[in-house]
Amino acid sequence: MSKEKIEQGTFKRLVKYFTVSHLRLVLIIAILGNIIYAAMDAWFIALFEPLTDEGLVNNNLDIMRMAPLVILGLFTVRGFAGIVSNYCMAWAGQKVVQKLRNQLVDSYLFLPSRFYDETTAGKLISKVTFNTQQVANASAEAITKLVREGASIIFAIVYMFSTDWRLASIYFVGVPIIAVLVAVTSKRFKNVSKNIQDAMGDVTQTSQEIVEGFQVIKTFNGEDYEKKRFYAVVNRNRQQNLKFMLTRAISVPLIQLIAAIAMSLVVYYSVFLFEDGSLSSGEFVAMFLMMGFVFKPLKNISNLNSVIQQGLAAAQDIFATIDLEKEIDSGLAELTSMPKKIEFSHVSFSYESSDRKVIDDVSFDVNQGETVALVGHSGSGKSTLTNLLLRFYSPDSGQILFDGQSIENFTLDSLRSNVALVSQQVTLFNTSVKDNIAYGQETIDEARLIDAAEKAHASEFIDKLSKGFDSLVGENGSKLSGGQRQRLAIARAIYKNAPLIIMDEATSALDTKSERHIQAAMEALTKDRTTLVIAHRLSTIENADKIIVMDAGKIVEQGQHQALLALNGTYAKLHSTQFSDE
Repeated sequence: MSKEKIEQGTFKRLVKYFTVSHLRLVLIIAILGNIIYAAMDAWFIALFEPLTDEGLVNNNLDIMRMAPLVILGLFTVRGFAGIVSNYCMAWAGQKVVQKLRNQLVDSYLFLPSRFYDETTAGKLISKVTFNTQQVANASAEAITKLVREGASIIFAIVYMFSTDWRLASIYFVGVPIIAVLVAVTSKRFKNVSKNIQDAMGDVTQTSQEIVEGFQVIKTFNGEDYEKKRFYAVVNRNRQQNLKFMLTRAISVPLIQLIAAIAMSLVVYYSVFLFEDGSLSSGEFVAMFLMMGFVFKPLKNISNLNSVIQQGLAAAQDIFATIDLEKEIDSGLAELTSMPKKIEFSHVSFSYESSDRKVIDDVSFDVNQGETVALVGHSGSGKSTLTNLLLRFYSPDSGQILFDGQSIENFTLDSLRSNVALVSQQVTLFNTSVKDNIAYGQETIDEARLIDAAEKAHASEFIDKLSKGFDSLVGENGSKLSGGQRQRLAIARAIYKNAPLIIMDEATSALDTKSERHIQAAMEALTKDRTTLVIAHRLSTIENADKIIVMDAGKIVEQGQHQALLALNGTYAKLHSTQFSDE
């Protein structure tokens, strides 16, 4: 599809956001307000014809006495029309911002995990905060200027041609030249606008990394490095904005120069019309003022092109994200309870950014109620297996089966509602302790909440917080220690009461004392539940029903703790290394 067709499609799609039923009336009122505003401006200038001819030349004092009241009335109507039109356009613009942001976040929530592997958080945030506002501002400004300034030009043209078509024709002979100039600069505005949005995404991303990683930066003396990195992306943003301003700075004076040349020709030709008496003083004054009046609308219309291109570039970027293919959910069956048997059958998987198989022909079974541990060096594929089970990704080959039925046959919602996850990288939301433990639940069971906190040994620190369960945890739990954050994540899994528990490095952030408490709680939790445990601390999984040892994406050993030690293989070496270090 050509760029022109894409732009036309983007423009038509954007227009629909402003012409939906609940915005249509507001938009009509705004348009009428702008037309009235422009009419009052043109009428005010047209008054100079009778004021000059009748009031000054013919010394008609009645006209002069009425003039102040008429002028006051015109500007009162003009002011009211301006207030109404500006407010209505702002209201409509913010409604569009709200809708675009809602649609973007809706898209984010249902995009596949692969999308997040390839896209930085900063650029995604920038789309929601910066690009949407660009679209709304550009659209509101474009509609306002197009209607108000367009109406002003039309009213001026009607008056000028009705007064003297010859002078009007001379003045507007420069319009085709202006149209060509606008077309030439249009492409430039579009390209630079796209670069500005990309640069703004880099600024957001770099700022976010600096704020979130301040401890690492300080520990590794990275202040100078981060300063240089941030200065570089800010400088690129500055350069792109300057390119945009330079293009506008050149195009606007050129358009005004063309209009000035036309005006000079009009003044020159007026001399001949005065000589033959076909042009009165009032007509000349009003015509000359009207020509000067048209300068401003012409300038704003010429600037409008850059505004429109900014909005189209931002809208195109937003629509491209909204239209991305969502996470595949082709399953029709509802998973109402955990199966008696989970089977990984010859599963292989590799990330799109790499040809290396992260999971290579893996097969094993997990029976209902069993605790199965996955161990191995970092990068051996342990966490990827659980991601495949949760259908964050789909295997390249092989299947994951629930009682012989592929998990692809189940709806994502029913599958994931039966799974609780405790990850090494804990995610907490900047809400209360209560809302984090009962995450996703509109109605909170207080007894169940307290029970989950006690089992996770989180009550001991929650009770010490200023507002207890109602205390805010800060951004990603910044007000809590690492161990406290981990215990809240465990409490969240306990509260969910899912039949399948996945613990990915679940006790890695806890001290030895807390770990013992958690292990006791987890043993009670996993009773009659299927549990997958990923842990580097082998002491935490010695009682597992089955231990699967992975290396480079393959299963190299599997069995129970004592049997694996007796093999004196990979597991025994891991065990020996870990306990010798401790």
